[in-house]
Amino acid sequence: MVIGLLVCEVLEAEMLHLITGDPDLQKVTFIESDPGACLIQGLRSRMVERLQVLQSVNDFEPDPSLSYELLAKVLRVGLHMDKELLQEGVISEGQALASKSDVLLLGYGLCGNVLLDIETRMTDAPCPIVLPENLDGSRIDDCVCMVLGGTEKYLEQVYKEAGTWFVTPGWLKHWETLLVKELRCPDIETVKWIFDKTGYTRCLMVKTGIEDYDTFRAETDKFSELFKFRVEEVEGTLNLLRKSFEQAKNVAVARKEVMHLQEP
Repeated sequence: MVIGLLVCEVLEAEMLHLITGDPDLQKVTFIESDPGACLIQGLRSRMVERLQVLQSVNDFEPDPSLSYELLAKVLRVGLHMDKELLQEGVISEGQALASKSDVLLLGYGLCGNVLLDIETRMTDAPCPIVLPENLDGSRIDDCVCMVLGGTEKYLEQVYKEAGTWFVTPGWLKHWETLLVKELRCPDIETVKWIFDKTGYTRCLMVKTGIEDYDTFRAETDKFSELFKFRVEEVEGTLNLLRKSFEQAKNVAVARKEVMHLQEP
């Protein structure tokens, strides 16, 4: 079976950990893209014999001798700067992967409800679509909720202190794109002014255990010093992302069984 994976580059560290740690995965094919360069480089150093990189989805052909392989592409985080661009990017790239897959896993949350009805918009996709969910089956709000343990865990922290800014390693790597460019601010001073007026005072590190702690803490301290936040830490988890992968596998297996029964 082939699982298609479309994911935002802000989750590259988490994806690297999950992909390389999957004992069932026999082969990984990534479609080359600038946002995916770091993830592909990490995979090359860990699973070079099971990795191939292609220029286009059209170049991919499933290996019938394998029981489980992954076909993936990373999209740039900058798509969040424009609602229509994000929707169009997920739909067009997702459908391309779906054309070669038994199931498509979207590594995205609701992203401010931009992707709220993404399944409806992708009704032409030739395979089932799986999206990250909370434990109760509801859709995950965003990438922070994915690694924090769900929307409920996110709300617990917001209720504890409303002026909380959450950070993950991927978020810290791309914060200028997400803040300065996405908010269309002319400079960082304007971002500081916005944070001050909206009452943000706490920066919360979400630790999943896969990051280099010293580097993560140093980058968080640097960011927090710039915006005059105090730093606190909270334990995160990759369980919801693992659950999404397992769900995608189960859906793919069930689809294969149904197709087999329908064969003449």
